[in-house]
Amino acid sequence: MKRYFLFGVAALAFFCLVGIAVGGERFVVRTAHYFAPSHPAHKSLEHFKENVEKESNGRLEIQIFPNNQLGNEETFIDSIKRGIVQMAVSGGLIRKDEILLSLVEPPFVFETWKQAKAAYGGPIGQKIVGNYTNATGVMIVGYLVNGFRQISSSFPLESMADLRKMKIRVPTNEIYVRMFEGFGSNTVMMPMGEIYTALETRVVDGQDNPYSTVRATGWWEVQKHMLESRHMFVACPWLVNKRFFDGLPADLQEIFNRNVASSVDYNWEISEADDLESRNFIEAGGLTITVPSQEMRQQMKDSLKNFYEWYYDLIPGSREIIAEMEALPR
Repeated sequence: MKRYFLFGVAALAFFCLVGIAVGGERFVVRTAHYFAPSHPAHKSLEHFKENVEKESNGRLEIQIFPNNQLGNEETFIDSIKRGIVQMAVSGGLIRKDEILLSLVEPPFVFETWKQAKAAYGGPIGQKIVGNYTNATGVMIVGYLVNGFRQISSSFPLESMADLRKMKIRVPTNEIYVRMFEGFGSNTVMMPMGEIYTALETRVVDGQDNPYSTVRATGWWEVQKHMLESRHMFVACPWLVNKRFFDGLPADLQEIFNRNVASSVDYNWEISEADDLESRNFIEAGGLTITVPSQEMRQQMKDSLKNFYEWYYDLIPGSREIIAEMEALPR
């Protein structure tokens, strides 16, 4: 009986080894981001997950954690450097490790989605990576998109005087603080997870984010007005831990890279459509949208003269890169 038992254990071990050899080693990719599950960025990661897992026969398993489930942006940026998570989609806070990456959200540069995609999908997108990978061990494999930021408020925003009355939530990012101070607004730095309650309880009057984000988070439920300011276009770096990626077999790297590229294209396509759908949705829900006059929009730009001098000093080479961005076809 003992011999039969030992034979069974040996056979089980043999077949397990065969299974590993035939199927290949499995790799889990824990993915962090701050978007809601209904946001186009999350949907694009699901698109990536579906295709990668299918093409790799399950050897790559993509686990996605939306809504800051693995910590806020600052936390998961640190986690991906440490290899605690293998993939993430971030915002402008990665500028702390490479100041050129501040240019994922430059104020009043882009007029159209086409122009922004040409910037981040081409040589400029590669240029602003700078020394980020060498400094952090994290690759930027592409840019997903958040879109044009608009300003929501509990009261109408129809003039610069209205902006000067406003107490606005901004990200924990000095660029936003300086920009809104240029408009004359009072700023309150706050992580995304606290915004809904802050708007509902009137701790702040409003916030700025693209229509898709305002819809996906439900912030439109606790705001009455939006100014379609389009004051900033935001691209979102897609981050991958380099040590993890380098440890993948060559065939899985090829599957990974190919699906990053296709998912980025998919994201830009659905994001522009979702932006319009979200605008219509929140307007139908009772939120009043104001399109600023050309005069007011110019006044907003003009109010940032001192901001831009500070911005160009903060980010060496940014004046020239922004000129390249502005020259792209619209």
